[in-house]
Amino acid sequence: TVYEPAIQKSGLRPIRADDDMFRTGKIVDQIWSGIHSAKVLVAELTGRNPNVFYELGLAHALQKPVVLVSSNEDDVPFDVQHIRVIYYNVFDPFWGEKLIAKIAENVLSALQNPGDAILKKPLGA
Repeated sequence: TVYEPAIQKSGLRPIRADDDMFRTGKIVDQIWSGIHSAKVLVAELTGRNPNVFYELGLAHALQKPVVLVSSNEDDVPFDVQHIRVIYYNVFDPFWGEKLIAKIAENVLSALQNPGDAILKKPLGA
């Protein structure tokens, strides 16, 4: 995937919150722990996976910096359209390289200026 090299390029070690899904214990506890310990989260919104949006909600509740990624605008629901999203085009022959660079740039930015990548107020507040 492009995410691992992008995150490594930003100087962090990529860890999926669901990596140890098959060990004993509650999956949601493992995901919560992973999100809680993360410095920055990268969320791929393409496909509108409900689990991703649940995890994004947890990250927002914990006020974690988040970098959002999608291959199309239709997969970004209205409620998160106010947050900057990195869009990529898989038909571009260099999409992978471009996406790696853009994710790394945004992760570094989130590390340096976490307040810019954190949802500070609940929606509607």
